Amino acid sequence: MPHGRRRIPPSASRARTEALSIREIEVAGIWRLLCILPLVLGAGIAMATDADVGRTGSGFQIRATVEAAASVELCYAVLTDFDRLSDFIPGMLSSRIVSPAGEPLLLRQVGRTKVAFSEYTFDVTLAVAVDPPREITFRRVAGNLQRMEGGWRIAGDAARCRIDYRADIQPGFWVPPLVGPLIMRSQVARQLEGLESEIARRARPARVP
Repeated sequence: MPHGRRRIPPSASRARTEALSIREIEVAGIWRLLCILPLVLGAGIAMATDADVGRTGSGFQIRATVEAAASVELCYAVLTDFDRLSDFIPGMLSSRIVSPAGEPLLLRQVGRTKVAFSEYTFDVTLAVAVDPPREITFRRVAGNLQRMEGGWRIAGDAARCRIDYRADIQPGFWVPPLVGPLIMRSQVARQLEGLESEIARRARPARVP
């Protein structure tokens, strides 16, 4: 045996090879998951008119637009149907006004989204201000989001409306930095689709018996 070289026992060599193989499998699995996630999360985005989600530190900035063949008044009515939003907004478990009549409007909303092996629940109470039929603004006053503020702005006429949505959100819990924007974009896209579908449903002429 040449001086300075150590002979590695066969058992140790096999153990190291097996460890490397396990590590390679783990790494390959992670990369497969990261490659698949954009496809899974993007599966429901095609129908949304326009949605953009960016990361700002530990928070998210959301900008989205929906256009519908419906009047401004109808679009506003759907957006302000607060106690029924969970009936047509995907991922929203409940939405209800929690402030007494005549008091400033407080709206509590609970939603849930699931990605891979993780499930995220959003529980937030919002102070809401309305300017019929053109604008709705909101800001977080309680819940597991550290910050949520933004609004809906409606423009158009009796035949068509454009709805612009903006929100700045900072979760009060950890969200994976790599897939966080994808999670949020998927959620926003699904909500926009639900909103579009409900506006379209209400805009259809009533059937005459």
